[in-house]
Amino acid sequence: MLGRILGGRYELEEKIGSGGMAIVYKAKCHLLKRHVAVKVLRPELVEDEEFVARFKRESQAAASLSHPNIVNIYDVGEENGVYYIVMEYIKGKTLKEYIREKGKLDWEEAVRIAIQICSALKHAHKNGIIHRDIKPQNILVSEDGTVKVTDFGIARAVTSATVTMAGTNVMGSVHYFSPEQARGGHVDAKSDLYSLGIVLYEMVTGTVPFEGDTAVSVALKHIQEKVKPPGELNPDIPKSLQDVIEKAIEKDPNKRYQSAGEMIKDLQRVLKEPNGSFVIRSSDSNDMPTQVFKPVNAENRLQEGFEEKKRKRFGWVKPLFIALPLILILALFYYIGSQIYEKHFVVEDVEVPKVVGLNEQDAERLLQEHNLVMKVIERKNSNQEEGVILYQEPAEGIKVKPYSAVNVVVSLGPRKVIVPNVVGFSQRDAEIALENAGLEVGPPQYVESDKPPGTVIRQSIQPNTEVVENTEIVLVISKKPDVELIEVQEYVGLKEDIARELIEGIGLVVGKVTKDYNQEYPEGIVYKQNPQPGNKVEPGSEVELWVSLGPVPSYPKVLEIDLSQYKSGQDEDGSVKVTVKRADGQLVYEGEHALAEGIISISLEGSGVVRYIIYIDGQPVKEIQVDFTKREDAG
Repeated sequence: MLGRILGGRYELEEKIGSGGMAIVYKAKCHLLKRHVAVKVLRPELVEDEEFVARFKRESQAAASLSHPNIVNIYDVGEENGVYYIVMEYIKGKTLKEYIREKGKLDWEEAVRIAIQICSALKHAHKNGIIHRDIKPQNILVSEDGTVKVTDFGIARAVTSATVTMAGTNVMGSVHYFSPEQARGGHVDAKSDLYSLGIVLYEMVTGTVPFEGDTAVSVALKHIQEKVKPPGELNPDIPKSLQDVIEKAIEKDPNKRYQSAGEMIKDLQRVLKEPNGSFVIRSSDSNDMPTQVFKPVNAENRLQEGFEEKKRKRFGWVKPLFIALPLILILALFYYIGSQIYEKHFVVEDVEVPKVVGLNEQDAERLLQEHNLVMKVIERKNSNQEEGVILYQEPAEGIKVKPYSAVNVVVSLGPRKVIVPNVVGFSQRDAEIALENAGLEVGPPQYVESDKPPGTVIRQSIQPNTEVVENTEIVLVISKKPDVELIEVQEYVGLKEDIARELIEGIGLVVGKVTKDYNQEYPEGIVYKQNPQPGNKVEPGSEVELWVSLGPVPSYPKVLEIDLSQYKSGQDEDGSVKVTVKRADGQLVYEGEHALAEGIISISLEGSGVVRYIIYIDGQPVKEIQVDFTKREDAG
């Protein structure tokens, strides 16, 4: 697969990971000029409909999520039987590798990592998605310390039938299973929190709580055995953190944290009150205090017993006659209401078709057939014919709500330019004028004439003619009679000092030397020249050189946004929608954040100098300029 280009834009460069279902590659996106991660379904599994369906479900589930602690999904595709999804490329390592390197983590660092994982789960649960396979191997730690949850391979939307059959259908790593997963029972948000509790246990102790020779033996331990308190393995763990871990890994789901938000609050409080006793644990009903009852004489006891039997035999009759008609009426209303709702209000998601490569009219017609709306966000020149769709968002295969907008970029066709009149110009001035007009200058022709030497006497395309950009123009140049011309050699690819020696050695002069960044040529190497190799010029003519400074430096940046300054007029426990876009309108980040999070961090990647606009709840609040060629963080 290495070197293969998927979707006409994703070039697979190197293998960076693999799992039981897919192989992950680092790839170059040639359209947006950035690195991405491409997850490809294993070739031996493409014939298995169950695996293919699971792979598609992973991409659709993950693509609906947008959160700084969840790996972003950019694209989904299938090409000649190769199923793939395109994801954000994270420079870093898995949490499992990080734990192995350090043995165990400092408890404060572990809590901060757990808060980020919990924040990702809170967002997923809010959108109706249970991860079902939280483990350190599915958590990435980037070089800047940001935690990202990945691999929604067994995640799916929560429905009333969220039940996993026991046996071979139970998936995920058994060391992090919740007891209900091990039994094949109902799985919900509290199951993810159990697995997070086991991950937190491993971070602070360096080991998982249950080990065994087989997966079955480990699963049984999750169901039956009590976990050894983490404080016995690491005495440095504060009391409050041990309480959080033990509450998260309660075998009874009703005794665990009931939501990710509830667990986040306790984890944040651990950092402030490490020895506090604020974690509320559910008590067992058998621990109720002994109650004292008044004595009852035998005669009263017999009378009460007789009356109790009478009530038990006939006491149900009257309530039944009252309740039965009411139950029947409610059942009828429920049936009628559910039928009306299903027929008129339940709308299934639709799959976005591929419109890239179609002309504008056909693309709009195809989207309308799928109950979608086409929105042209940009028209630009390209090598494609006018009206052809160059780009679409969402990508092909993503499921969206009916009548959603599909943003497209439409080709304006090749750019047209007007040929300027350069007759009478000196050769160099004519070449500059043509290049500034967007035209290519071909090898010149030299003829003897009465015009001053080096003067343009003709041009191959007449002035004021409209032509396609980059059309080649050949100039006819006046030369002195009987002057022996010198053929220019090729200097591209040579070091600057060697090129100088060769130019001067054949009787030419080194003219202007321009030094600039170049992605293809190392520092100090000539990457462009003028005149071109093979051109014949008079002795003493200048040869201009362009010398590489090496690739443009590109340093990833971290953009920090302080949400506390946007609390005015809002509930402090509320949330805001944070959006970051490039000045050209390209979406960089979008997600919901609680105001209580304070300062949030967003990773930025790019090259050169880029302007970004920050939006809070759809309103622009700040514009910043980021220079990726410098090391300092974004403002």
